[in-house]
Amino acid sequence: MEITRAGIACPLCPTITEELVYLVLSAQSPFPLREVIRDRWRPAGCHLLQLDHWRKEMPPLPGDNDA
Repeated sequence: MEITRAGIACPLCPTITEELVYLVLSAQSPFPLREVIRDRWRPAGCHLLQLDHWRKEMPPLPGDNDA
Protein backbone atom coordinates (compact mmCIF):
# COMPACT_ATOMS: atom_id res chain seq x y z
CA MET A 1 0.00 0.00 0.00
CA GLU A 2 1.29 3.50 -0.80
CA ILE A 3 0.50 6.63 1.19
CA THR A 4 1.58 10.28 1.09
CA ARG A 5 2.54 11.82 4.41
CA ALA A 6 4.36 14.74 5.96
CA GLY A 7 8.08 14.07 6.12
CA ILE A 8 11.17 15.82 7.44
CA ALA A 9 12.03 19.51 7.42
CA CYS A 10 13.26 20.94 4.11
CA PRO A 11 16.92 22.04 4.23
CA LEU A 12 16.19 24.89 1.79
CA CYS A 13 13.29 26.54 3.62
CA PRO A 14 11.38 26.21 6.92
CA THR A 15 8.59 23.94 5.67
CA ILE A 16 7.93 20.21 5.87
CA THR A 17 8.51 17.92 2.89
CA GLU A 18 6.03 15.33 1.66
CA GLU A 19 6.91 11.68 1.17
CA LEU A 20 5.49 8.86 -0.93
CA VAL A 21 5.79 5.82 1.34
CA TYR A 22 5.31 2.14 0.50
CA LEU A 23 3.97 0.23 3.53
CA VAL A 24 4.50 -3.53 3.80
CA LEU A 25 1.46 -4.93 5.58
CA SER A 26 0.77 -8.31 7.16
CA ALA A 27 -2.47 -10.08 8.01
CA GLN A 28 -0.95 -11.06 11.35
CA SER A 29 -0.17 -7.50 12.49
CA PRO A 30 -2.32 -4.35 12.73
CA PHE A 31 0.79 -2.22 12.07
CA PRO A 32 3.00 -2.05 8.96
CA LEU A 33 5.96 -4.44 9.11
CA ARG A 34 8.21 -1.99 7.30
CA GLU A 35 8.04 1.14 5.19
CA VAL A 36 10.10 2.33 2.25
CA ILE A 37 10.24 6.01 1.27
CA ARG A 38 9.96 6.03 -2.52
CA ASP A 39 9.97 9.77 -3.17
CA ARG A 40 10.34 13.03 -1.28
CA TRP A 41 9.49 16.53 -2.47
CA ARG A 42 8.83 20.06 -1.32
CA PRO A 43 5.21 21.06 -2.05
CA ALA A 44 6.12 24.60 -3.19
CA GLY A 45 8.86 23.36 -5.53
CA CYS A 46 11.93 25.05 -4.01
CA HIS A 47 13.81 21.76 -4.49
CA LEU A 48 13.53 22.23 -8.26
CA LEU A 49 15.21 25.64 -8.14
CA GLN A 50 18.22 24.40 -6.12
CA LEU A 51 18.36 20.74 -7.17
CA ASP A 52 22.08 20.19 -6.43
CA HIS A 53 21.76 21.62 -2.91
CA TRP A 54 18.60 19.53 -2.36
CA ARG A 55 20.35 16.30 -3.38
CA LYS A 56 23.37 17.12 -1.23
CA GLU A 57 21.35 17.88 1.93
CA MET A 58 18.58 15.28 1.80
CA PRO A 59 19.07 11.68 2.93
CA PRO A 60 19.32 9.30 -0.03
CA LEU A 61 16.32 7.23 -1.01
CA PRO A 62 16.58 3.50 -1.91
CA GLY A 63 16.50 4.19 -5.67
CA ASP A 64 19.05 7.03 -5.65
CA ASN A 65 22.25 6.41 -7.59
CA ASP A 66 25.23 8.45 -6.49
CA ALA A 67 27.60 6.93 -9.07
